[in-house]
Amino acid sequence: MTSTTPPRPSTAERLLAVHGPSLTLGDDCDLPDDLQVEIDTGAHLTLGNRVSIRRGSTIQVHRGATVAIGDDVAIGEHTFISAMAGIRIGTGAALSNMVDLHDHNHRPRTAENVPTGQLVPWASGFEAAPIIIEPGAILSNKVTVTAGVRIGANALVGANAMVSHSIAPDTVATGVPATPRRTFDGAPAPREDARTLTIGFFGTSIMEHLEAVNAQMTTQADLPQVGSKVTVEAWAQRGWVHRLSLSLRAAWPHIAFDVHNAGEGGATSRDIAKIIEADRATTGTDYDLVFLGCGINDVWRHFQGRTAEAVDIDEYTRHLNAMLAQLGGYSRRIVVVSETPFGPVEDPDTVTAMNAELARYNAAARAAAAAHGALFLDVWAPFTAAARHLTGEPAALWSDGVHLTELGDTVLLQQTERLLAEHRIVEKLQDYPLLERDTALTAYGPMFARHRPSGS
Repeated sequence: MTSTTPPRPSTAERLLAVHGPSLTLGDDCDLPDDLQVEIDTGAHLTLGNRVSIRRGSTIQVHRGATVAIGDDVAIGEHTFISAMAGIRIGTGAALSNMVDLHDHNHRPRTAENVPTGQLVPWASGFEAAPIIIEPGAILSNKVTVTAGVRIGANALVGANAMVSHSIAPDTVATGVPATPRRTFDGAPAPREDARTLTIGFFGTSIMEHLEAVNAQMTTQADLPQVGSKVTVEAWAQRGWVHRLSLSLRAAWPHIAFDVHNAGEGGATSRDIAKIIEADRATTGTDYDLVFLGCGINDVWRHFQGRTAEAVDIDEYTRHLNAMLAQLGGYSRRIVVVSETPFGPVEDPDTVTAMNAELARYNAAARAAAAAHGALFLDVWAPFTAAARHLTGEPAALWSDGVHLTELGDTVLLQQTERLLAEHRIVEKLQDYPLLERDTALTAYGPMFARHRPSGS
């Protein structure tokens, strides 16, 4: 008699039998016999079409998390992928041998995290943030990628690098930590959902800066004739905030900047505190970066004799501390912007007295920023320096002694860009913030919903 041995199931068949609906497996995948896949309750793993994984590799998808590997991804030998929030590897990306992706860390063993003092490795819990590797990115041998990092399309990460901060598309990065070395003209690649940074501005008309708009006024091929009349079609926000938003988009075109300019003409700190409260109550927006500036109207109202609207320095300080405390609860980074000095809005002696008083408010703002861990952007000194050196035309910085001209706006823009660059604020904000494990699943889950079966 001839005995027949049932054919050995393929790796794909074995994995589907073990994990069932927790695994979505594409066609024509090349998977090694020793591939280790662990998928916990509520977790999901998606492998696209034609995914190739070499021997000795492990994929762990912990409770509730998602790992989504796109079409035509190649993963080398002894690679380790472990997710507690979510990991996404885009179409055509390549991970060479011994690459390590962990989207989570142990939390420190503080008394708060381990109130019982229990001595087990997981007692302090975990913090997590997603890892996103965009299409066409290449990670060379022994690259380590830490939680919260996004690696842009076509990026090339050199061997042995540790990627602890996000890398822009079309960039070569090497070293520990991985540092951009050069950029290149990248090949076409499918674009993932853009990283969005939400920026809020709360302040006075110096931030709001409304201008009258008619489309013909800026249409080079159809400018109105000199002496002709046009109809104002709308008011638009311009000034240094508008120019900063354009500058950010030009410098980081792969990032979507969601700019909320809540500046309001005539607002005192009393008014701005109410604006911030209303913004939170009505929109619930969490901000990556907030700019807060106020004080000039608090002082000016006193010198205008509008005493009911004026805000003395004690009340101003209370409002500023309250605003910083509130914003600190849902903003990753806060910059307090000093007020610019008064120009020739009154007689010289009055302007001198107004500026002396306003300087006290700026000093209070600096102290409040330090107390709340916010950055302080001092635009007073460079503004007065520019006014001093503009021989014969110091008023060129102001349109009316309070509001700013294009030149005045440019001073603010340059100082803001300098601070952002000095502290690498935009670069750091591109990383997804680490959150407690369950909080991370709630916050970042929507990013991975389309990579899971509906209802899972």
